[in-house]
Amino acid sequence: MRVIQRRWLLPAAAALTLAVALPACGSSDSDSGSDSKSTAAAGTTASSGTKKVDKKTIGWVDATLAGSFQQRIYQTGKEALERVGWDVKTVDTKGDPATAASGVSSLVNSGVDALILSAVTPSTARAGLLQAKAKGIPVLMVGSAVDNSLNESLDLTYIGENEESLTKPLGDLMVKQLKQGDEVGILTTTALDSAVRRTKALKTQLEGAGIKVVPPLETGFDFSAGVKNASTLLNQHKDLAAIVPIFDLWTAATVSAIKSAKSDAKVYSFYADAVNTPLMRKNPKIIDGLTDGTMGSSPLVAIDKLLAHFADGAKIDDSGAETYEYDSITEDNLPPGNQNGPVSPEDTTKPYYDKWATEYGITGS
Repeated sequence: MRVIQRRWLLPAAAALTLAVALPACGSSDSDSGSDSKSTAAAGTTASSGTKKVDKKTIGWVDATLAGSFQQRIYQTGKEALERVGWDVKTVDTKGDPATAASGVSSLVNSGVDALILSAVTPSTARAGLLQAKAKGIPVLMVGSAVDNSLNESLDLTYIGENEESLTKPLGDLMVKQLKQGDEVGILTTTALDSAVRRTKALKTQLEGAGIKVVPPLETGFDFSAGVKNASTLLNQHKDLAAIVPIFDLWTAATVSAIKSAKSDAKVYSFYADAVNTPLMRKNPKIIDGLTDGTMGSSPLVAIDKLLAHFADGAKIDDSGAETYEYDSITEDNLPPGNQNGPVSPEDTTKPYYDKWATEYGITGS
């Protein structure tokens, strides 16, 4: 695992090191927690010759902080914002579109300087995002992909994961471990763009290798729905070789259904997070593979862009996401302990913290 962590970290670290060395570069990152307050502005720790950034308030709107991957993204962002010295106001929508709508509008009206949306579908908060655009409030989106049809008209910048790139290592592993003619079931939902894109990419890859994908089942966002639909797949397809829960929240439910059915079906899923990693370690004969990557740094990329924007007026663009790396996770390279993701929090944040110390004098002290 350590080797993989270092390999995954190098592209981002090298890019940041180069950015620090170039005089024209003005990009930086930071983090903060739910409704937390910090007395120090980013500029207060700046040494002579570094750029100054005044204290800001960032609004963070999250699709659901109950999700382990969402927690990875949020906690990374929270810690970094606190290090920079910015305040953060957090809205956990718990998957409720109405809460997303009211939350974004409330944050904009409260006078936040920027918004970070994590896996929130823009159409659910269109009115508030229109307000943000009118007031010149930058909006960045991190985490899983969402429908991008409003990105241009609302000036939204997405720097989260690429769903097709995240899916491919899992498909590669399945093609390697399964055989032609094997049947695979998928738990998915058409409610979220990330699920639609993952399902389409995986189905295309598996069928191209001669593996049959039975009709995916539309699944609700809770454990019982996952158990029910996994059980349905097992009952309807007695020779099912594997089930793919497109979201990590259904992984444990699928394992439970397989155990109850005494089936030999295997599980392949997304994210080696604080839930799936111990689950895989406990059930190595059921969970054969996961897929994950370095996209846990997306909130750092977002904060880095905001620092550059507020310090120099730098234009916020979607660069940075192309440096994320993705790989399959098996029993042989599981993250240690209950670590949330294949890269440790320290390895994720270090390149950015070093960059901010050099450019802005931000030391976290």
